[in-house]
Amino acid sequence: MALVPVTNDLFDIAWRLRAVNDDYRLFYNTLSAKYEVHSAERGTVQFVVPFDALDARTVEYARRTRVQNAREIFDEIERANAAADKLLARKKAERALQAVSERRSNE
Repeated sequence: MALVPVTNDLFDIAWRLRAVNDDYRLFYNTLSAKYEVHSAERGTVQFVVPFDALDARTVEYARRTRVQNAREIFDEIERANAAADKLLARKKAERALQAVSERRSNE
């Protein structure tokens, strides 16, 4: 069996995850060597823990990625994309100005 239920761990992460959502169950996947959080009701993977160790980051990640927080996460992604686009546009404009300046100095 690839999924090993985790019910007892050093920092009580399995218990703390259930405080975030009572439907959450923690497993260790021996094939991928990763921790996974599953829905007990649906029997589906909710997320793969993006850290090598179980600690408070896992609980915070579970809180942050809940469906109820989707709008906030999408807004955060949109803000980051807008900032990246703005930076890219500024760099392109700077390169264009530099090219024009170099061309004028060569004339």
